[in-house]
Amino acid sequence: MKKVLLPIDGSKRSIRTVEMVKQFCDPAECEIVIAKVIGAQLYLNSMDEIKHRAEKAQPELDSVAEMLPGFQVKTQVLLGSAPGVEIVEYAKEIGAEAIIMTRSSRGPLRKLGSVATYIVKNASFLDVYVMREEGDE
Repeated sequence: MKKVLLPIDGSKRSIRTVEMVKQFCDPAECEIVIAKVIGAQLYLNSMDEIKHRAEKAQPELDSVAEMLPGFQVKTQVLLGSAPGVEIVEYAKEIGAEAIIMTRSSRGPLRKLGSVATYIVKNASFLDVYVMREEGDE
């Protein structure tokens, strides 16, 4: 069974990846892992704050999972200070074969955001699909 990682950040843009999964993945052949990275810098955040943010993220992950009926779906809250690094390391850990994500471009050049750029450069051990933003031609 192919394992596909969907990193989300809570934005409507990141949740658009669900539609791509439905379009390109067969529920009988793909396991979907939805993950969200929570900032966990101990020098900035208390352990209580980190725990609260992680607990708050779980219902969000669960609601995205509900958007994929028929798929085998798992969810995971990741703790760390660098989302790109956490996502790539988690993809290795779970043996993901693909990452599906949206880019977060800001500014007039509409380039990949820093997280997507890091993942594309550092996850050469798997396929990375980066959806364009709505309105891109």
